[in-house]
Amino acid sequence: MSIQKKTYVILILNLFFCLKGFCTEITLYADPGFVGEVEETAGGKLGGLGGKIIAKAFKAKNIKIKLEWRPWARAYKEALDNKDMKTFIIPLTRIPEREEKFIWVSKIYSAHPVFVSMKKGRRINSIQEAKNSTIGVLSASSYRAMLIRPENGINIENISENPEDLRNFKKLIGNRIDTWFTIDIVASYAMNTLAKEENLTQKDFVIGDPIATFDKYIGTTSRTSSKLIGIVQDAIESFKQTDEFKKLTDLIKKKGNDAHQ
Repeated sequence: MSIQKKTYVILILNLFFCLKGFCTEITLYADPGFVGEVEETAGGKLGGLGGKIIAKAFKAKNIKIKLEWRPWARAYKEALDNKDMKTFIIPLTRIPEREEKFIWVSKIYSAHPVFVSMKKGRRINSIQEAKNSTIGVLSASSYRAMLIRPENGINIENISENPEDLRNFKKLIGNRIDTWFTIDIVASYAMNTLAKEENLTQKDFVIGDPIATFDKYIGTTSRTSSKLIGIVQDAIESFKQTDEFKKLTDLIKKKGNDAHQ
């Protein structure tokens, strides 16, 4: 077969697959520092529990992902800009401060914000109990948004922000903050994995009661077409009906429970 004929066949095949919906592509922003939730694998692909849900759901529906790894504050801003009109972001916590800014395409799972302290410190079970503490928190995160709500009465000077959440874990170990405000899944990963590097174990930490339930979504903005939003939503909602999804979310629940033990 001549080169010209081969090229023609490839073009016809590409057109066929596109017509069948096999060439859908989105841009996906995520922070690889959300350990336990969304991680970057050695091959640069989606890992972590939330990342696996998205990757498997999209693979089943032949949706290609153009991954863009960014620190959370930057990922959040660029997702809002949505310059290519096909940008999505995970894991996006649905809170009142964000409600009108995003299209909430599909819920992925739920997690719980908690205060993590060293065992020699004190257990913090509510935001009110944290008022006089120096609190480490991720910049531009839903956790920070919750802390600075006027009704909570937290002094902004008591909040230590970091663009990478695990820096807060390091600062907690180094006694540079009194407590770390994050979610149970991330806290569990840090205590079970990263603490070993510091010759610490889970017993060296204390985690307070869950402050709230955070629903984690894949989100986009109104610049994305309703057709593309529908394709992404269908992929995730279809995957949520599978046994594989149940296994992944059961693992999420287990990690969350481990964090509170």
